[in-house]
Amino acid sequence: MKGKMFTVVLMCMLFGGGCKPAEEPASSAQSPSPSDSAKNKAYNIHKGFIEAERRFGTELFQNMSEQDGLTDNLLISPYSLQQVLMMTANGTEGDTLKEIKAALYLSGLHDSAINESSFALMKRFESLPEGELLTANAVWTRIETKPDFKQTIKQFFSGRVFKMDDNIQTAKNLINQWTAHQTKGHIDDIADHLSPEAVSLLVNAVYFQEKWALPFDQYVTAEEHFFLPDGSAKKLLLMKQTARLAYLENELFQAVKLPYEDQQLTFTLFLPKKKPASFMSLFTSQNIKAWDSAFQPKTVKLSMPRFTLKGQYNVKRALHDMGMKSVFSAADFSSMFTEGHGVSIDDVNHHTFIKVDEAGTEAAAASSVETVESALTPDVTLMANRPFFFVITDEQTSSLLFLGFVAHPIE
Repeated sequence: MKGKMFTVVLMCMLFGGGCKPAEEPASSAQSPSPSDSAKNKAYNIHKGFIEAERRFGTELFQNMSEQDGLTDNLLISPYSLQQVLMMTANGTEGDTLKEIKAALYLSGLHDSAINESSFALMKRFESLPEGELLTANAVWTRIETKPDFKQTIKQFFSGRVFKMDDNIQTAKNLINQWTAHQTKGHIDDIADHLSPEAVSLLVNAVYFQEKWALPFDQYVTAEEHFFLPDGSAKKLLLMKQTARLAYLENELFQAVKLPYEDQQLTFTLFLPKKKPASFMSLFTSQNIKAWDSAFQPKTVKLSMPRFTLKGQYNVKRALHDMGMKSVFSAADFSSMFTEGHGVSIDDVNHHTFIKVDEAGTEAAAASSVETVESALTPDVTLMANRPFFFVITDEQTSSLLFLGFVAHPIE
């Protein structure tokens, strides 16, 4: 690629640390339309903003699953990807801005409504009474950035703009140290492949730590067979509990919602009855929303593996397929840099990590917590002993925090 290279790297993690929010508050958010749900009105989040995130996330998830044929694990954070691309969009103008907003399904929203909704959602996550869900943003650059861009990153993304060191190895080390600090050491190599020609690097990190509202009893975890995509089986430790949970079953799948201590956050497990690929075609934002309203309380006898997923993905091809084409060759970053000509996006990378065990979703040992009575008689049984999908949702705003597919559980 001729001219200067502009590298965008997204780093998304479930276990790490978040930066402190900017000291000054965002400007007054645009008033939500009358059709906005009451739950998002309370946080000044535009309804279209959440709907866009859900549609973008599920379509990207489908696109990436088609690339690997659902033969391996997959984990993305729609929220985190949306964040880093919105930061990038704030530095663009003209067709470049239109293209990024179209790929994010945000074309119908004014730029100010997008930024204000992003900030409001961030503040919503910081207000959780239990656990932590924080986001950290930063920009490293060798080209002088415009004051308005710096202010936008500070005000709406609680982030900072740093000068990138001219020595490429020093730059890599400093960026890796920042990400390692934000993620408690889980990611320390995000900048390892940073090009010497790169003039800017945008990074977003999400920190997520929650305990189950109804933790699994580690003493009843037992070894069972888990059936892999190729039909073979391997023995894994499956967590077990019988509890009153939101449950849904039809001819396509079984599903159960596991609440976290913050009751508005849920882990929804979808177990397809047929091949995962046939279910993936139905795994759309519209269907997930429709299914959400159909869950009913049932006493569920649940078995599921404890698992750890770690992924590193290049999402450039997927974003290209979703309409972000010219930004990778001829972009307009005149709102970010004082010298914006000849700068384009070179890469978009996504790193993810999750560990699910008896205690909850965190990188820690199981805690001493109250367990569910074993005397409950189950209405239904859900045994996730074959590939399954999961969604981590903020039920308060309907934001999709993480989408995952577990094909090969690794403890």
